[in-house]
Amino acid sequence: MWIQKWQLDPRTRRILVIGNLSLSIGLLLWIFVHPSGQTQKDVLDAVCGFSLGLSLGINLFAFWQARRCHEKQL
Repeated sequence: MWIQKWQLDPRTRRILVIGNLSLSIGLLLWIFVHPSGQTQKDVLDAVCGFSLGLSLGINLFAFWQARRCHEKQL
């Protein structure tokens, strides 16, 4: 299913932006943060994993909502 931006309502676009920001934060933390100890590495992995999981959930919710809104318009 391909969803184009012009088909999305403003609320769904905002949800997608939040999901993409969460994805960016999760990926950029691994690049720019260099932990010195094992505990710091574990905390960094937990924060990055949570951020990536949150991104996945938010983006899937936004696509589900966009599909549901699109079906209502038909």
